[in-house]
Amino acid sequence: MSISLAWGPLPAWAEPLRFVVDTSVSLPYAKFEKGELKSGLSHQLGLDLAKRLGREAVFVPVARKRITAALERGQADLICGYASAWLPGPFQWSQPVAQHFELLITRADMPPPQRLEDLAGQAIGTIAGFRYVTLERQLGLKFSRDDGPDAEALLRRLAAKRVAHAIVSRSYLDYQRQVLGFDLALHPPLLLEKTDLRCALSLKSALPLKQLDEALQAMHKDGSLHIQH
Repeated sequence: MSISLAWGPLPAWAEPLRFVVDTSVSLPYAKFEKGELKSGLSHQLGLDLAKRLGREAVFVPVARKRITAALERGQADLICGYASAWLPGPFQWSQPVAQHFELLITRADMPPPQRLEDLAGQAIGTIAGFRYVTLERQLGLKFSRDDGPDAEALLRRLAAKRVAHAIVSRSYLDYQRQVLGFDLALHPPLLLEKTDLRCALSLKSALPLKQLDEALQAMHKDGSLHIQH
């Protein structure tokens, strides 16, 4: 004889906290092995935040273009490290978790742009599915994107002289130079935008925004949340 111990759905506090992770990002943000997130800043933030909330972290890899749909359908609770301008949708947004410094980098063998208007019509290495609000606003239809699948592809295109410019985050460029030895000669980067990054919370998540913000605030105070992008 068997006895069922299923008493209905687990209370929200006992259920895993499901984090969407963008599959187009790479270290220092995320390292995937056989399709699973194994390490990186996104991984550590998820583990720390879930622990603070008394939950287990579960990571849900999702292609960038499908992130909005995944959150709207309740396939995950939240994604952290995004800005509302990048991710339109009916989400609740947390307090800031980090700052993102978006840089335009230019090969040293090419003339550096003196102003954004100098980039009109020039091919710029970009990541497919990602929005670049500053250049969209300044250049409009003259913003010429050359999309790659991820930031690593953009640096390869620069090195191969397929493009003269690319857009990367400051922390990604620092990681490539300091850890992986990327040594392509570049002009001093041009800061395009500084943006507060937050967590987008699905309306179908049982986690209250107030509880999320309280956990993030506590992490700020004890120094466990100090990520810059």
